[in-house]
Amino acid sequence: MKEIGFWDYTCPTHGSLEHYTTDDWDRLLDDMAAGGFNSLVLGIKWLTTGYRSRLPWLDQRADNAAIATDNATIHHALAGARKRGIRPRLLLVASIYQMTDFGLNFTPIGQWGDHGHYDVDQPGVTERILALFGEVVDLFGREIDGIVVELEFCDAEGPHRIAPYNRWAAANNRPDFATIKNVHLEPRSYPFNDWRDYATQRRIDTLRAIEQTVRAGGCNAELSSLVELANGDGVCVSNVNLPVLQKALPHWPLVTYDSIYDRRVNRLASMDFCIHQPRRLGMEVFYLTRGVMTWTWPPDATWDTTLQEQWRMSLEDAAAHNPDVLWFMGSDARLDGLVCSDKKLARWGYENPVTARRALMAMAKDMGVRV
Repeated sequence: MKEIGFWDYTCPTHGSLEHYTTDDWDRLLDDMAAGGFNSLVLGIKWLTTGYRSRLPWLDQRADNAAIATDNATIHHALAGARKRGIRPRLLLVASIYQMTDFGLNFTPIGQWGDHGHYDVDQPGVTERILALFGEVVDLFGREIDGIVVELEFCDAEGPHRIAPYNRWAAANNRPDFATIKNVHLEPRSYPFNDWRDYATQRRIDTLRAIEQTVRAGGCNAELSSLVELANGDGVCVSNVNLPVLQKALPHWPLVTYDSIYDRRVNRLASMDFCIHQPRRLGMEVFYLTRGVMTWTWPPDATWDTTLQEQWRMSLEDAAAHNPDVLWFMGSDARLDGLVCSDKKLARWGYENPVTARRALMAMAKDMGVRV
């Protein structure tokens, strides 16, 4: 393992770092350095936006520390990470936007509250994705070692995607949309490969365009792509055709994660999807798991588990399956957010989020999971 660290967000409603001052950042980075963590992924564009943008279709909340300081706190965090020997990356979720701000004249393919899920076949979306990456490279490109691209929920069907799918299907000897919609329900098979392969190709097209934009902006940071794993009772399903993705972008590391962040569910199967399958294809594998994180699915569920139990299983799995990089989502819980909640933390075994993150780093050291 070459890196171990935290993955966290400055974005409103996440619940973790959105109000961080420079003193808060110094405390976190000092903790990481003392605990042997050498990697930080900082999400500045999630469902909401956690950096000061000049793009008029990105939400900008005045009480967010990064926005209020014109990104001074983010610059401080990135510089402070490098000063302490911690590799900083930025995460951008490029397929989800606040609908009230995004403003394109069509309905997103899905939504969660005011968060719209958009796909790259909707007119104008790809152009805005590239503008997002262009701005971020201009603002932070010289201060980072990597960029993680997330396109979650970009693969769903919609009426506007039928014609482009049919053109792709005709060119690739695949059944048309009407045929694949006539699904025979058979529990022992998953007849979704044609749509998955189409969505994989459109994802590749977008990643290539992002890479061109990033490089044109003079940024040589490592680019990696996050892929989603659906994990539930008795089944794991990846929504990306990995061999096709690897062939198209062999130089892009793969970021993987268990979509419900519960290491008790399909533990071995999820490790096969998240680590062994991409590694057999020759891909570098960066694995994301639960840190100081209180999120559950469904969101209002109360799980019979603790952070310590989840961390121990994640660390055991990391030792057994050896990802190239291991990240823990959540390093703090300042608010009652969607992902990290100070109100829910006690039921996960801790009253104080700083105590929790230090306990996680101590457990990793005690179990010998380190760089």
